[in-house]
Amino acid sequence: MCTALIGAMTLLTLVFNPSLPMELAARLRATVAKNFDADPAPVDHGTTTPDETGHTDSTSWGTIAIVAGTIAALIALLLIASALAAVLRRRRERTQAQSRHDGELSQRRAELETRHDAVREAYGDFEMNLLDNLHRLALADVNVTQTARLIDALDAARDARISTAPETLDTYRKTVTALEAAFKSADHHARTTGARYLPPAERRNIEQAQAALAVALDERGYAPQRQIALRRALTLIESVIPVPKEAMAALEMNTRPALTKN
Repeated sequence: MCTALIGAMTLLTLVFNPSLPMELAARLRATVAKNFDADPAPVDHGTTTPDETGHTDSTSWGTIAIVAGTIAALIALLLIASALAAVLRRRRERTQAQSRHDGELSQRRAELETRHDAVREAYGDFEMNLLDNLHRLALADVNVTQTARLIDALDAARDARISTAPETLDTYRKTVTALEAAFKSADHHARTTGARYLPPAERRNIEQAQAALAVALDERGYAPQRQIALRRALTLIESVIPVPKEAMAALEMNTRPALTKN
């Protein structure tokens, strides 16, 4: 405590009077030189007066005080420098540790976002290419339990991704893991089930849609008939599964080149 107080007082002194150490050193050198250069007269110990003895003692104690003050100031400066170095070192270590931690969190988030995007893109490709995925029709039907779970998982992962706070990363990881499992389950169910889960009438519509698509994509066919077959296929598909407008546009765009080759 005393050391800290001395250091603080010394620091304040140096801030408001930075030339003080130099002045003390100069006074010390002047005093020592004066003592050595003086040519004292022989002193008769028997006749030395009290005033002369007091003057000599005062000079000696003054010199000692100056030396002690200078040494104390130097020690205080060393202590302050050591304390500042320790503070700076600890601050640097904390900064480095925080930087490493932030880097690890950023890497983990980037990996999670990559996994999240992979599922989103896979499901988006399915929706935009429904024409080629009628054998996985259940993946587009939210009335199917596995597909409903997939949609919920997509929404949960989207919401968890919005927040970038470090404490939400674990929640995001759990939602991405759940999303991957939900997509795998829904896709497997859709591939193995096909259109068999549909009522007979809707299943026939899908079968007729597949037949109409085969006519629409047959390059050997007559162009007007192929266009009629394409429109019929899209109508039959929509009677079973609501198709987004974007997906309908993609279906027509993907098949239009084949229809215009004739």
